Amino acid sequence: MIQYNYVLNWSAGDQGFWNKLEKVLQTLCMRPASKQANAIFMSLSFCHMPLDEVAKVREKIRSFLPRAVVAGVTETLFNGRQDSYLCLNCSFFQNAKIRLMEYAGVPEDYGKLGIELGQKVAAIPDARAALVLGSMDANFGKFLERFVCGNENVVIFGTMTGTVKYIGEEDSIISDALLQDKPHKYFLLGSEILEQGIVVVVFTGESLSVRADYVLGWKPLGKEMVITETYGPNVISTLDNMPAVDIYRHYLKVRPDENFVYNIAEFPLTIERDDCLIARVPPGYDEEGRIFFNGDVKVGERVRLTYAVQEDFLHETELASEKMSQFAPEGMYISACGTRKLFLQARENEEISYYQRIANQLHACSGTGEIYCYQGHGGLLNCALIAVGFREGRNKSALNIFDEPEVPQEKTKMLLSTRMAAFLDAITRELAESNRELRELARENEEKSIAKYKFLAGVSRDIAQPLKTVIELERKIRRESMEPQIKEYAKECYSAGEKVYNIIYRIFDYLQMEAGDFAINEGEYKVKELIRHIRNEIGEEAETKGIDFVVELPDDMPSVLYGDELRLRQILLNILANAVKFTVAGTVQLIFNVAKTGPADVKIHVVVKDTGVGITEADMAIVRQMLSLGEDKPLNMLNEAGLGLNVTQRLLKLFGSELQMKSELGKGTECSFTISQRVLNWVPVKGRKAVPVEESEKSMPISDEEILETIEALREIAAAKDKDSLDYMLETLAGYTLSDQQASVLLELQTAAKEEDWERIQKLVE
Repeated sequence: MIQYNYVLNWSAGDQGFWNKLEKVLQTLCMRPASKQANAIFMSLSFCHMPLDEVAKVREKIRSFLPRAVVAGVTETLFNGRQDSYLCLNCSFFQNAKIRLMEYAGVPEDYGKLGIELGQKVAAIPDARAALVLGSMDANFGKFLERFVCGNENVVIFGTMTGTVKYIGEEDSIISDALLQDKPHKYFLLGSEILEQGIVVVVFTGESLSVRADYVLGWKPLGKEMVITETYGPNVISTLDNMPAVDIYRHYLKVRPDENFVYNIAEFPLTIERDDCLIARVPPGYDEEGRIFFNGDVKVGERVRLTYAVQEDFLHETELASEKMSQFAPEGMYISACGTRKLFLQARENEEISYYQRIANQLHACSGTGEIYCYQGHGGLLNCALIAVGFREGRNKSALNIFDEPEVPQEKTKMLLSTRMAAFLDAITRELAESNRELRELARENEEKSIAKYKFLAGVSRDIAQPLKTVIELERKIRRESMEPQIKEYAKECYSAGEKVYNIIYRIFDYLQMEAGDFAINEGEYKVKELIRHIRNEIGEEAETKGIDFVVELPDDMPSVLYGDELRLRQILLNILANAVKFTVAGTVQLIFNVAKTGPADVKIHVVVKDTGVGITEADMAIVRQMLSLGEDKPLNMLNEAGLGLNVTQRLLKLFGSELQMKSELGKGTECSFTISQRVLNWVPVKGRKAVPVEESEKSMPISDEEILETIEALREIAAAKDKDSLDYMLETLAGYTLSDQQASVLLELQTAAKEEDWERIQKLVE
């Protein structure tokens, strides 16, 4: 491979430009490499040249080098240069092949086009690299994302031109005059001029080797901010729920105006994707405070502002060029963002000069976005330098061009901005080290805290278990003793013991949660058993205080559910215990309501009402703080009632719910929550008749109403093809006394269920 690079200045009506161009093309035609080349590639970049003039250049190339594959792009510069020029780079490949693909206009579906062109590249044998040139569009990222699929080992690189003009049908972008897209200002060149479109050049060859460098140079600074809202694929509406444009006002004192891009270009935002740091500079904003980019952004991504020190910035590029020198490229293409030149100012050419020592005829151009994708890294970039080296055949010799003696640094006064940047760099390194040490210390403290919580939880459990045995013995004494005084003593002991037990168990739960050892354990449970346990625990205390304890179940309350009965019972007991405690006279109500949400699912809304003392507004504020589960609660909040509320709210969070409370002083309190549970038996709780204990093991009769409700549930289960729910329903039906006809249908259903013959099942339950 042999590469030649030419830069020709252009001005309107200058015949000298055309004479020089013809001379360059003629020289290229006469070179021996032209006749020996298997493929010729001409890479062009043009600045401030009209579209029709570039079209003439294309025709000139076609007349002199008809075999050449041509691709070109309008450059975008941020350094204020007003001169016009054409950069023409010609590469002769001895063995490699080159294929051109292009799409004219704006695709209706960028993703679909990316798949189509990507599949074509993947089908080409020995594809090594693909140059992609594109007109900037908000949806271009979708093209690139699909294009790389199947081409992970192909080096994909390139440049974008132009900028996004709209972020919605009626929302226009305010941008710097430099980026305001005049007609025909930005365009592409392929086989013809493309005002909008995509050009892809594929390089193939068994002996072709390619190496790519991705150089950024900017370093993250300050806190991470979360993208909380976007507007389309490339617009940030809010960062940390604040208008996105305000971050520049806050950190840089930059207001959105006609100099916006110049004032912020040296402080890109960065996003980390797949261990690759990607920069984003917004070239514009809108009146709503949104900022737009020439690359994609996503809700939930974390961004940080960045900074750079010129010396370190250039040194990073120099190190990358040293590694490239070991590859010994025969030709090179560089795509460098214009923001780099804006940052480097008078030193803007130093970056390219590092690579020119390796390939002095390389082609470099600047656009509004850089493209780099290889082995899952990269994407549509900003602020980057992408250097791609090509070589045909083996590595002839690693270039050794860095052995020159060091030139002593000139003793000059440093600019204040340079000194400030160096100071920030040193401070940032020190802060990063301090943060690392603090994170390690926090991790160690967390591990110690968890170990402490686990130990205390174990101690609480060990105390609670024997205490529960004592409480049960006191209850037995009250039932069996014939002496009134002994029964009164046992009653007082039972009451005190139960109170202590409840406090210890709440502490145990709290410590378990703090240790992270708390989880939902789901299983089958009967609603009647749940209510029985609650009546046993709460009823006696309520009766002692002369309070009515009322449980209200709806007529359609399913009899068997699937969930964590233990945790649900604990939630109800915590709420009811507080209700009974703070009610002097009147009623405590436990009310259930159900709403069917699926063939085997319900939402259960639970309300606990009392006629107790109520809560003042001041105390309600404290209660809300307890329920917030924040870590800054005063220790005196975690009293008996506070522990119960805190544990209850944490338990409900595991259920995907939360406790709601309202209260009025002197009138009482109402607590409520809603949870989802799976239904295993739709036969209502109230539908069952009381059965003597001695007959509980025998088959129970089933009413016509229960049969109809069961069939309706079976229809929905069959329509949803829910095998688990079907099996349980059939098993439940088998426990009832059925008529001969009903038993026959049940047998057929069981057979069809084993075979999973859903069509037959649906017919049987019709």
